[in-house]
Amino acid sequence: MGSADPLYVAFHDEEWGVPVHDDKQLFELLVLSGALAELSWPVILSKRDTYREVFSGFDPVIVANFEEKKIKSMKSNSNMMLYEGKLRGIVDNAKNILNIIEEFGSFDNYCWGFVNHKPIVNFYRNARQVPVKSPKAEVISKDLVKRGFRFVGPTIMYSFMQAVGMTNDHLVNCFRYEQCNVLTDRQQVGHCKKDHAEDANEKDVERLVATIENTTLFQDCDREA
Repeated sequence: MGSADPLYVAFHDEEWGVPVHDDKQLFELLVLSGALAELSWPVILSKRDTYREVFSGFDPVIVANFEEKKIKSMKSNSNMMLYEGKLRGIVDNAKNILNIIEEFGSFDNYCWGFVNHKPIVNFYRNARQVPVKSPKAEVISKDLVKRGFRFVGPTIMYSFMQAVGMTNDHLVNCFRYEQCNVLTDRQQVGHCKKDHAEDANEKDVERLVATIENTTLFQDCDREA
């Protein structure tokens, strides 16, 4: 990523390649990645606050319920630089995200399931080695299209994977390369601790149920005696 634009630099230094697991943020970055078909990252980032306001913080529940009047008002907003077809596609995608959440529990589970919930770490030494799409992006794109999503071609999905940290495409000599790997490791440890805690809670519940059942059993025996 090469640009002196302050917003672009900040995006690279603070967000790009960092694993994202919040459904609203994933939806946002899917929309921003889709805009790359017409706009550049610096232009998209300059419109980010506008997009967040217009799309209600990228809450898929709210966007999925946008009515025709709302869509037309967005169309008349020249600052967005998104044509009507793209706007309608974003609303449709929000509806499809809700279907995914119902099926998988979260958009996060769905997206990260394609990479076994762990980022793909690449070892690119120069920008020419970084691809514009990948076999994995093609698989995700195909599945999304099957689910009714729009503007999710393999190139867009690879940009999405890069932005949300599903793949670490920082060059190996970039200071963010190792930082993103460390952030990933910390998240993995955090998830492990959470899983262990949930297992412990489940065991506590099981012990409590067993105690209650045993108590009930003894009480029943006492009544029979």
